[in-house]
Amino acid sequence: MEQIPLYQHIVNALTAKIESGELQAGDQLPTEAEISKEYKVSRITSKRALNELENAKLIYRIQGKGSFVSDAKADHRPLSKTGKEILLILPFAHNPGLGDYEKGINEYLATTEYSLNIQSNTIVGQRKLLESALQSAHSGLILYPISSISDLGILYQYHLAKYPLVTMDKCIEGIPFLSVVSDNFGGGYQASKHLIENNHKKIAFISSLKVENSSSIRERYFGYLQALYDYNLIDYSVNDLTDQYLTHDNDNGREYYIQFIRSVMTQGITGIVAENDLIAIEIIQIAKELGLSVPDDFSVVGFDNIHLASFVEPKLTTISQDFEQMGYEAARSLISLIEHPLERPLENVVIPVRLMERQTVKKL
Repeated sequence: MEQIPLYQHIVNALTAKIESGELQAGDQLPTEAEISKEYKVSRITSKRALNELENAKLIYRIQGKGSFVSDAKADHRPLSKTGKEILLILPFAHNPGLGDYEKGINEYLATTEYSLNIQSNTIVGQRKLLESALQSAHSGLILYPISSISDLGILYQYHLAKYPLVTMDKCIEGIPFLSVVSDNFGGGYQASKHLIENNHKKIAFISSLKVENSSSIRERYFGYLQALYDYNLIDYSVNDLTDQYLTHDNDNGREYYIQFIRSVMTQGITGIVAENDLIAIEIIQIAKELGLSVPDDFSVVGFDNIHLASFVEPKLTTISQDFEQMGYEAARSLISLIEHPLERPLENVVIPVRLMERQTVKKL
């Protein structure tokens, strides 16, 4: 079973107390120090748990006084001076290591009369947040979708209502929302080309989802295939790993990666293009546990250039996304939709990526 993060155990426990009525509106929660002591975790972990609850609007926090259970009928967030506010929905709690979209969004909003409200769907789920947002007074929505095919019914209601909505990272299948995405195809191509230029002939691709579920993963996969095709490395006569992608199942995701690494070694794979840095780093760690070495036994290229990529050992070669620029362009595009609804741009915004060469690719 995949281990639940420590902070999520705390979130689940406090959420259960709120939903059961054990903790009621206005009740004060334990302090970060008290939570750390009760659950035997660090202050960072207890702070993360409270941040998650606040993002889900289950609690509110008052500087110098503490954290309190929210009243569902009240909104304890300070109002913007103009009352104009846009909503950002993320599938993870805000973390600069996973992409500093907020910085770019706020940079653009600083030139406007709009303010930003951020919500994470890690607790209540994307659908509930979307249902609530559609009935809210927000001027528009920037959505980082959990996939390209999730919650299509409620999202189509946004389309029918002509609600200003821009997606980041992924496009929504079948609904013409404006999207701001990285050059995922180019990134997949660059990652594969880098391995090829280092004399790797047999290269695999691995992702956490099936490629049909995510437009960003699909584009990276297509870029990978295009590079193999351009360099005559696709062997149509054998069943190799060029058309396989492994689904990360929450129950046995680690086992998938172990099986994948064993397939790499038995089939003579020397290079791996990973959907993202987290997968690449997990592969590197599991390889060490299996007595293997990256890049001596096989090379790996990630995607994202998260903060951790330059601190793992060996340092991860990866494709860098400009998260801040993505946020800036998403905000610019959304405000344009709000202020000029009849002048919708015809094309999505594609942000360039670049290769960060480090230590996980070996020249053969």
